[in-house]
Amino acid sequence: MPAGRLVIAVPQEPQSLNTLLTEGPSSTMLDPLVYSFLLTIDDRGNLAPDLAAEVPSARNGGISADGRTITYRLRKNVVWQDGVPLTARDVVFTQRAIMNPSNNLFSRYGFDRVLSIAAPDPYTVRIRLRTPFSPVLTQFFGPANNYGIVPEHILARYADINRVPFNGMPVGSGPYRVKEWIRGDHVTLVANPTYFRGPPKLETIVLKFVADSGTVLNQLRTGEVNAYFFSDPTHMAEYAAIPALHASRAPFAAFGDLVFNLRNQSLADPRVRRAIVEALNLPQIVRNATRGTQTTADPNFALFGRTADASIDPSPYDPAAARAFLAPRGLSLQYAFETGKAASASIGVQLQQQLRAAGVNLTLHPYSPELFRAQASAGGPLFGGTFQIGFFEVFTTGDWDSSWYLSCAQVPPAGFNVSRFCDPVAESALQGVLTSYDEAKQRRLAGIVQRRVSQLVPYVSLWSQNAIYVTPTGLRDFTPSPASPYWNAWAWSLAGS
Repeated sequence: MPAGRLVIAVPQEPQSLNTLLTEGPSSTMLDPLVYSFLLTIDDRGNLAPDLAAEVPSARNGGISADGRTITYRLRKNVVWQDGVPLTARDVVFTQRAIMNPSNNLFSRYGFDRVLSIAAPDPYTVRIRLRTPFSPVLTQFFGPANNYGIVPEHILARYADINRVPFNGMPVGSGPYRVKEWIRGDHVTLVANPTYFRGPPKLETIVLKFVADSGTVLNQLRTGEVNAYFFSDPTHMAEYAAIPALHASRAPFAAFGDLVFNLRNQSLADPRVRRAIVEALNLPQIVRNATRGTQTTADPNFALFGRTADASIDPSPYDPAAARAFLAPRGLSLQYAFETGKAASASIGVQLQQQLRAAGVNLTLHPYSPELFRAQASAGGPLFGGTFQIGFFEVFTTGDWDSSWYLSCAQVPPAGFNVSRFCDPVAESALQGVLTSYDEAKQRRLAGIVQRRVSQLVPYVSLWSQNAIYVTPTGLRDFTPSPASPYWNAWAWSLAGS
């Protein structure tokens, strides 16, 4: 029988419990617990089956010779948490729900590459792509996108899913089901006895909303929470000193991003953005803000994966040249960041000090985590384009694809290109990466993109993420993957429970 209770502090409350309406950290924590995907990424970084019985390939007939037809064969023992069988029709329905313009999604990236989708039988899904799309396995209900499969039998009755009861009490097919959502406080999840891998070993997982990392530290000490994923590096020593808890680090598909709004008049000139970067001692900023847990070594890896070119660096540190260019302009800028993480605030204070020496006045504008990442319609500065300079940790796809973040077609509200970067040279190379299955060609074209980013500076990647996980010493089989610490939550157990 399942036993044990894990209370995980999370910095951001979801805006919805519907997988299609969540984004960023909310989707990373919630979706693998409540929903299922076609594929996942294991702790070694390899694609692995989830709802699919196998990973499609040319060898098993899952990928056609022209790379445009992908066939998924589903497991036959999967049911929704209300007992209804999950079939290929649910996958088809979810794709169509994503592409329904009436649904308020953050992005349709990857799904908009699908020309047609069919369910020739209850356990086969066949998609036909408009053009070859090399990251299709990670993007189409895979570990690189935010969206799990949703039930047709519950949601098909609605013209849109923006305000339906499901969003507060969803029915998924994952290892845990939602028991309650106490808004402003927590979500309680309980083991799903009908989960296709078997009942989870851990009985209850509580996601407790605590925005401030200092408060989390106190609650870890008092036992109000007993786990904290993506922990604040400024408290690393304090975590390690708490009895019965263990702090560890592991690579994660994310990066710390100093992003510029290219549509802001003060930052429209790339020479201004380069001079701002020249004014900054980035290694020092990162070391101070993260207590040495993150470094500026190979900062492009998280976004560009195996196509990352470590020889392409941001503008060199040259405070004298930066001051000569910036001081006569008398710039006054604003730095936007989300509250609750000391590292984000520390970066802002250091930027303020170093840019002051270059003749730039920088004010700090904190936002709650929920507002900072909210859609434009809800006043979110990133997606609404109301910021100038911002810092946030970007959760990436975990592969070599960067177009979701840099393509002209992904500028909000269509996607996640929050810098509003749109460069014809980079765009041509991005599309070439996406439509080629040739790794040498992908590397060459990705190098073009990275050089254009270095020249035009829509953002500066400060580090590729080392996630910090604080867990009970008795937590067994916690083996986080580069895509999610929750990928195998069904296997977790607590010693002594």
